[in-house]
Amino acid sequence: MSLVTQDLSSNEVFTYHQAMKQHDREDFLDAMEKEIDDHTERGHWIIVPRSSMPTGKKSIKSIWSFKRKRLPSGELLKHKARLCAHGGMQQWGENYWETYSPVVNMLTVRLLLIICKIHNLHSKSIDF
Repeated sequence: MSLVTQDLSSNEVFTYHQAMKQHDREDFLDAMEKEIDDHTERGHWIIVPRSSMPTGKKSIKSIWSFKRKRLPSGELLKHKARLCAHGGMQQWGENYWETYSPVVNMLTVRLLLIICKIHNLHSKSIDF
């Protein structure tokens, strides 16, 4: 069995299994710990033992995504780990809005602001 590693100059995104085969796996593990701590500090979740889950309910699965962040010069800046809710697990009307995170396209925002300016309209920012 051969161990395949990625070139450090790559900004490729890794899965958990790929990241654990990298020579800098300890840095990815540290990034995972930081991500978990950040979620815990912000109160994004509570740990619930599977045995206490209501009958017929399932916990939402998650996946890890890893990346080496680099400066424009190519120098390694940090290792990033991101924990994401598995997108196909939500059910509309039950837990959909708990895990859904809408993202706006900046081009759309700019277009709306230009339209407001052209028609002398007022704009307001709201953060939900």
